[in-house]
Amino acid sequence: MTNAERKFAVTHLNLARHQAHAFARRTAVPFDDLIGPAYEGLCKAAMGFDPKRGWKASSYVVPKVKGELLHYLRDSRYLPRISHRLRELWQRAQRYGQLGLLDQEIADRCGVGLEEWLECRRACGQPPLPLADYLV
Repeated sequence: MTNAERKFAVTHLNLARHQAHAFARRTAVPFDDLIGPAYEGLCKAAMGFDPKRGWKASSYVVPKVKGELLHYLRDSRYLPRISHRLRELWQRAQRYGQLGLLDQEIADRCGVGLEEWLECRRACGQPPLPLADYLV
């Protein structure tokens, strides 16, 4: 890493910290576990940033940092991978669940079959399991 790249990284440390905090709030993973991958993404951004291309630094740094955080969470923290379709169904159904509706009523209001709703509830209704529990 050159001196210019180091200076760029130091200048944008707060962007990496901000993204790590945002991921910590959304995923319940401790900030301390996320700051390393965030800084790694920042370093990759510093080495790849080319000001001659006319990009704002933050427009280049934030996606790099987010990418590293997502890789970290996917590769080292959680075992289940839930499809976007199921996650969207889960989010839609949350408001109906808060109303105290039965499973069949929730499925009807979401426009899916009961079996699909039950699969979604099994997949999304449980907290993610740490991958470390399976590595013995």
